[in-house]
Amino acid sequence: VAHCGTLHLPKGLDKPSSQPHIIFIMVDDQGFRDVGYHGSEIKTPTLDWLAATGVKLENYYVQPLCSPSRSQFMTGRYQIHTGLQHSIIRPTQPNCLPLENVTLPQKLKSAGYSTHMVGKWHLGFYKRGCMPTQRGFDTFFGSLLGSGDYYSHYKCDSPGMCGYDLHEGEEAAWEQDQGIYSTSMYTQKALSVLASHNPKRPIFLYLAFQAVHSPLQVPARYLERYKSIPNQQRRKYAAMVSCLDEAMRNLTLALKRYGYYDNMVMVYSSDNGGQPLAGGSNWPLRGSKGTYWEGGIRAVGFVHSPLLTKRRTRCRALIHITDWYPTLVTLGEGTLDENQSLDGYDVWESISEGHPPSQGLTDRLNPFTWSISLIEFYI
Repeated sequence: VAHCGTLHLPKGLDKPSSQPHIIFIMVDDQGFRDVGYHGSEIKTPTLDWLAATGVKLENYYVQPLCSPSRSQFMTGRYQIHTGLQHSIIRPTQPNCLPLENVTLPQKLKSAGYSTHMVGKWHLGFYKRGCMPTQRGFDTFFGSLLGSGDYYSHYKCDSPGMCGYDLHEGEEAAWEQDQGIYSTSMYTQKALSVLASHNPKRPIFLYLAFQAVHSPLQVPARYLERYKSIPNQQRRKYAAMVSCLDEAMRNLTLALKRYGYYDNMVMVYSSDNGGQPLAGGSNWPLRGSKGTYWEGGIRAVGFVHSPLLTKRRTRCRALIHITDWYPTLVTLGEGTLDENQSLDGYDVWESISEGHPPSQGLTDRLNPFTWSISLIEFYI
C-alpha cells in the first residue's frame, strides 16, 4: 500500500485530547487456528507481533454468524434483544439493526469523537435510517452486504439477481472502483482517513475487512508462499490471511506515521469461527462457523495499545463481543444510560491490569445463567 498523502492539521487544535483513539478491526470468518501464535502454518508476523506486545484474549467469545456478532458489537446487547438471533440479514430482506438502539459510534460521537467506518456493514440497508451514516458514522466506505467478489464488488444472491455493492456514504461508489482487491482497497481508504484527520482529536475507526470470507480470491503473489499446502482451498485461504496480515502492517505503520499510535487502543476480533469448507481451521476446537460448538463462537482476539498497564500477557477472563460497547464508551469518556439494558460489561481492568473478573462477569460463568440464556435463545 502506497503512502497516502501529507497530514494537514487544522489550525487552533493543538491541545491533545485525553481520550484515546479507538481502532477496531473486525475480520470475517478467521478460524481460531488461523493465526501464527495459535500454531498455524499460515504466516502472520504482524498479527503475532501486535498480539505478543499487547494482550491476547484467549477466552473470547462472539456469535456463530456475522450479523448477530456485529449487532452485539454495535449495541452491547445480545442478539435476542434486537431480533437478529436467527441468521444473517439477507440481501433482499427488509430488516436492519433496530433504530431504537443507540449504537457505539453514536455514543462515541456524543463524546467528541470523529467516527469513520471502512469495510463490511451487514446490518441492513432496506431504508435510509439503517445506513451506517445514519447510525453514528461521519463517513462510510465499503459494502452493505455480507460477501461479494473481491475485485468487481458484485454480489449475486441467486442466478440473475446480482447487484453492485461498493458504497461511499449513501451512494454507490462507481467513481472509486478501480477493480482493486478489497483488502488492499479498504486499507488504502483507512489510511486516507487517518492522513486527513487531526491526531490531537479523538477518532473512532471501525475497519471491517471482507477477508477472509469466501469467495476465495487473492492476488497471485501471495499464493507463492503456500505451494507446500496440497489442498487448494486451504492454500488460497492461507494466502488471503497473509494479505490481511500485510494490511495490518500497513495500518500499524500509518498509525505511527500520522501520530496516533502513542494514544491508541487497537482491538482485533473475528466475527465468528472459521469455515473449514472454505479453507478455515478451528483446530483443536470442535465445530465451525454457524454452530454453537467452540469452533463457531470462540474467536481470535487481542488488544494492542501503549496504554495497557500490563502488556505481553494473556487474558483468560471470559470476554464477550458485547463487552466492547461499555468498555470503549467508558474509555472514550462517554456516558452509559441506565435504560439501555446492556448485556456487556466494562472489561478494561481485566484486560489492561489483569484484574479478576467483576461480579457481573463472574455471574456469566454460572451454568444456570448460561442455561437460561440458551433457553431464551430457543424460545
